[in-house]
Amino acid sequence: MRRCLGHFIDGEWMSSRSEDMFTVFNPFTESAYGEVAIGSAEDVDAAVRSAHRALGQGAWRDATLEERIGVVQRIRDAIVSRADELARVTTSTMGTPYHQYRNLANAAEIIDMSIDMARKVQWEYLRIDASGDSLIARRPVGVVAGIVPWNVPVRSEVKKVTPALLAGCTIVLKPAPEAPFGAEILAEICAEAGVPPGVVNVVMGDGTTGDLLVRHPLVRKVAFTGSTATGTRIWNAVAESFTRLQLELGGKSAAVLLDDVDLARVRTGLFAGIFFMSGQQCTATSRILAPRRRYDEVVALMEEIAAEVVMGDPFDENTTMGPLVAKRQRDRVLGYIEIGQAEGARLVCGGRRPPAQSTGWFVEPTVFADVDNSMRIAREEIFGPVAVVIPYDDDADAVRIANDSDYGLGGSVYSIDPHRALAVARRIDSGYVSINRYGIPSSAPFGGVKRSGIGREHGVEGFDSFLEYASYPLSHSFAQELSSITPIERSSPNEVKHDQG
Repeated sequence: MRRCLGHFIDGEWMSSRSEDMFTVFNPFTESAYGEVAIGSAEDVDAAVRSAHRALGQGAWRDATLEERIGVVQRIRDAIVSRADELARVTTSTMGTPYHQYRNLANAAEIIDMSIDMARKVQWEYLRIDASGDSLIARRPVGVVAGIVPWNVPVRSEVKKVTPALLAGCTIVLKPAPEAPFGAEILAEICAEAGVPPGVVNVVMGDGTTGDLLVRHPLVRKVAFTGSTATGTRIWNAVAESFTRLQLELGGKSAAVLLDDVDLARVRTGLFAGIFFMSGQQCTATSRILAPRRRYDEVVALMEEIAAEVVMGDPFDENTTMGPLVAKRQRDRVLGYIEIGQAEGARLVCGGRRPPAQSTGWFVEPTVFADVDNSMRIAREEIFGPVAVVIPYDDDADAVRIANDSDYGLGGSVYSIDPHRALAVARRIDSGYVSINRYGIPSSAPFGGVKRSGIGREHGVEGFDSFLEYASYPLSHSFAQELSSITPIERSSPNEVKHDQG
């Protein structure tokens, strides 16, 4: 049994003030894998105050960007060197096939992207225009509360910690109790890489712990990835404090197959869109929109893709889909399959616990046909390996159905004509829509609209949310003095008069 009985606060592991524990299970063996502490109000307060104290002391905040980058690069190298260990821990707690998850666990491209974006930021510049002269500066937003889900451990933590560190912030990270040990290892890596005490803190815990964290008065920004229901509670919790929010929430994304699509070329994207990670992805393209005249072809293709899925031991290199994270998640998915059948959808394949698996919280890859977009299985996030195939009449109808959703996180459009696909994608109300592929590059801004969240991660746009603007109006003479060492943004080439005071 792996045990984490405390929290990483002020640069060291401290025993939890609470005796409450959470048992972490291996979803393939259904046996206990470890235990993790549940943080109390006292634990949360100690962690946030440690972060606030470290911010005020200024050693990290006032370091140069290149000094911070040097530490982050050491974190990157350590994560890459321990990628096998991190992937094994994740596979043992999540059930994602080891050979699929190893590259995600090293998270190198996320860190490299964040460093590149930090270097693109204009940290200070002079704004000279007809209204006067000002020094515009970027500064860290303050103490960040980073709360991450269980479905992509390590990578999710890195997406919160890395931009916070590069921006000069301090952070309190709370991993999901189902998959906490990647965060435990990351805390050790940060300390070994030279992150000053208090700059990165990790509090283990459950939803109650997270609620205490987001409500803490010293937290200036909440960066959360998780369900829309929890995101809504966080929004309500911080409304009175005006805490900055970055919420990456649920999705019910559509994969739109246009009527000219080459079905032989979309298999990989459709598999990844719903069966990778057993469908436990917020970006899953769980709604397959098919033209009526080719509807039967698309349904047959989805059935073929599902039949090719290999379920089994996630450490077996032949396995392409592992179990769901927990018994409750398996039961939730099976419940939605029952709902779909009751609503009148046609179960094409799957829909059961696989009889060949004596243990493990598996659900067979499942495909529904004859689905109307008003059905619950087409509207609610199932978070499992369940695809629904919905017919449409023409491009306008496809756009209408894709947009007829409470969510707007991702999506895909497939066509032999990328220009046509892009024209359709531009009309879909979603944070991103991929053309002839699934997923999104790490350097592109990532986030949703509607009930899929607010704000963005990744890219300069995501990094920006960890920074505040500060303005310093100057006399013209002082601005001229600074102009030799500070970049200048001029809004007009015309010479203007200034107050010489």
